[in-house]
Amino acid sequence: MAFYFSNLILQTATYNAARFIPQASKTSQILNQNRLRAPNIHHSSENWAYPKIDNAPVELVAIKQAKRILVINSNKRQVIYIIHAQINLPAQKNSFRLLHARGQQIYHINGSQQAIAKNWLGVNDGNYIETPVTDMSNHQVSRNLRKAPKIENTIQVSTPDAKWLQTLPENTPLIVKEDY
Repeated sequence: MAFYFSNLILQTATYNAARFIPQASKTSQILNQNRLRAPNIHHSSENWAYPKIDNAPVELVAIKQAKRILVINSNKRQVIYIIHAQINLPAQKNSFRLLHARGQQIYHINGSQQAIAKNWLGVNDGNYIETPVTDMSNHQVSRNLRKAPKIENTIQVSTPDAKWLQTLPENTPLIVKEDY
């Protein structure tokens, strides 16, 4: 019985350790996950107001399997915000960087398909963070973030989240991971 109980505790601890990123404290990750809303293109991801960045160094960690971006205050090692996201970028060992390029509308053309997205933010290597496609080959598409058509080389987030991300400074690092 004692072996079973200690094995159960070890398995639980191992599972819980795997569900967190090392860049920030576990407590800050749990607190922010508890404030998440359901994914919706018209609402911010969390129930609380967006954090004020001021001059604090910030980094973004995009986790593909969890479909989230964790915004981390690097000095305090705290998650300060979590964003629901559709991540269509490959996992990388080296971080991407946010560019100065930002705008209200962007066009994607892939063969005969044309797509229009809003509130875009440039990321190096020809990638973007943007609000999901609002129009695809002259047809309106779903406004549900989880059902948005995937556009290669993008991270798709809600409209308020995209507008807030546009306020982040140039050269903010963006790490893309497959899983925690």
